Amino acid sequence: MRTVFRSKLDEFEDQLIRFCETNTRLLERATAALLDADEVAATEVIDGAAELEDLREVSEQHAFELLLLEAPVAGDLRRVVSGIYIVEHFTRMSALAGHIARVARRRHPHTVVPEPVVSLIREMARRDGEMARQLTTLLTDHDADKARTLDDEDDAVDQLHADLMKEISSEDWPHGSVSAVDLALLARYYERFADHTVSIANRIVYLATGERPDCGSLSHLEDGTVLD
Repeated sequence: MRTVFRSKLDEFEDQLIRFCETNTRLLERATAALLDADEVAATEVIDGAAELEDLREVSEQHAFELLLLEAPVAGDLRRVVSGIYIVEHFTRMSALAGHIARVARRRHPHTVVPEPVVSLIREMARRDGEMARQLTTLLTDHDADKARTLDDEDDAVDQLHADLMKEISSEDWPHGSVSAVDLALLARYYERFADHTVSIANRIVYLATGERPDCGSLSHLEDGTVLD
């Protein structure tokens, strides 16, 4: 009986890894759509984010079946419950990639990001992608020490967000208010993507140790607005 349960639990965690890998790809494609004015990439991301809703439903159903039919305890229970929260974070991350792609498609055929701040957006995207790729490994090895390091990576993204906001709010910003609004939204999307990776990493710390992470927070979820 426990062999069947373990197989089902492994399948559930494989679904989480697929979710993470897909989110990483969607973010990369959304950034390409943004910086290269690639309408095909933008449409691919928007469609892909919508399709992940199906994976979300399958993953959640799988988790509920494990809870209701198998009655896991102790560490196995933490794995299932943590997985349910992680699915929610992954869903929001895919939505954020979709938001970035929609900005790119709305301004097509023009590029959204003025040249002076391309490097900031590119670096935020690179760091977000690297954090997401680290999650793929963490979902397999449950290394609590490595999971804790994502908080420092998030601090770097926060600093890039602050740098970009400083640029677009300066009195001599030459690219107009529409561009400034677009960039403020984009900065927020990339920042929130990183926040969700930290929340997932914190869940992995809890999953591995049974203890709350040092920061005391298991979630960066806020009020459910579209920006999340």
